[in-house]
Amino acid sequence: MFDDLREISNGAIELGEIESDQEIETVETVETDPVGFLGMTAGQRFVLSLLLLCTVVVLGLTCLMVTAKIWYF
Repeated sequence: MFDDLREISNGAIELGEIESDQEIETVETVETDPVGFLGMTAGQRFVLSLLLLCTVVVLGLTCLMVTAKIWYF
């Protein structure tokens, strides 16, 4: 069994052509778990969006404090 694999990997066995009377089997792949945006699940995308929102809010408040538009006390 493993000897055949070695011969295939070395290229010793040549693949024959399919004759016209032979049927070609097609295999359809069905994706059961669709990959979302960037390969993340819905929960992971939600957490990422919350972290991004928190970052924007903190940076906005920091900019407002630096420009003295609001006071923090």
